[in-house]
This record gives sequence, C-alpha cells and structure tokens, in this order.
Amino acid sequence: MSNFLLDTGLLLGFCRSAPWALQVRTVHSLEDPETMVFTSIVCHGELLSLAEKFGWGRDRRTQLQEVMATMPVTDINNESILEAYARIDAWTHGKSVTSPDSTPPPKPAIPMKQNDIWIAATAHAIDAVLLSTDKDFEHLNNVWLKFVYIDQKLD
Repeated sequence: MSNFLLDTGLLLGFCRSAPWALQVRTVHSLEDPETMVFTSIVCHGELLSLAEKFGWGRDRRTQLQEVMATMPVTDINNESILEAYARIDAWTHGKSVTSPDSTPPPKPAIPMKQNDIWIAATAHAIDAVLLSTDKDFEHLNNVWLKFVYIDQKLD
C-alpha cells in the first residue's frame, strides 16, 4: 500500500485538468484502491486563496470542491504534525534537533515558507510520499519525508 500527500500545485493541476497532472494519476496509481491519497488543510486553504486571487467563478470553484472531495484532508491540529512542524522548522534553520537518522541540519540553513513546513510536517507525520510541483522540498527528501518533484512539462 502506498500513501501520497498531494501539494497545492498538483491539486491546481487537477482542477485545471492539466495533461501533466492527469499523467501523475496514472504514473503513481493514485486511483488504485490500494493507494491512499491525502492532502493537507493548508493546501485546501492555499487553493481557496488562489481562487480568490484568480477571480474564479462558480464553475471553477465547483470544480475545486469536486477535486477536494475526492480525498481526505488532513488537519494540522494533530500532536504528531505539530511536533514535526517544530522540528523541521528548526532543522531547516540550521538548528540541531532530533531528526530522522540523526541527520544534521543543512549548512547553510535553508529556511522554508511556513505553509510548506506545515505540508512537509503533515507528510512526515502520516508517512506519505509528498508529490509536489514545488522544488522547495528537495532538501527534506530522504530525511524527513519521501519527496517526488512533479515537472509540469510533459515528456
């Protein structure tokens, strides 16, 4: 069984029925009954914000709600996620914290956007592979989580 956490960019691709996003469904078997697919409440908030910024009308917002209804949304009000958030945030700022396999923090520090830390902490806490169009997670790969970068260009 595989667990995947989908980031905002990928969900936006699903809302737009982008060919590259649809290809991700096939490549990662996201529709397989043995595959668990989640997103974070943070991604849901980011998508609602983007809908406002882009001036999406009723049809696009309905499509957004339909995409979000296809998967469980993980709340961040969870002790494991809160703890992971604190440790990942400190670690990316170069602080020595208890990290998986005692991996030392990056030098120089690689501070992250707060929403990205929440998303990474969620993936870590639920032991899910993070699928994202955002390379800002690369330095966390194989330390705090498994990360797969999704290129928005089709081969």
